[in-house]
Amino acid sequence: PGALTRREIIARYGEKAGRDVTNFDWYYAFGLFRLAVIAQQIYNRYFHGLTKNKRFAMLIFGVHALEKTAMKIVDTSKI
Repeated sequence: PGALTRREIIARYGEKAGRDVTNFDWYYAFGLFRLAVIAQQIYNRYFHGLTKNKRFAMLIFGVHALEKTAMKIVDTSKI
């Protein structure tokens, strides 16, 4: 209770920074896409044996989660 919603935080940022935040969903989805690409590149290096750290094997699940979230934003917003 009393906490700002995400939309309220975005609106407040736009107001204080003097920035147009009407296309925020586009930037959010694009940011998730960029993170997915980075994670996928690291996973690809692991998959092809270019790095041996077994923790990287789980990155593919992060890639799928980022993709799912980005697609949900695209499907539910006006971008």
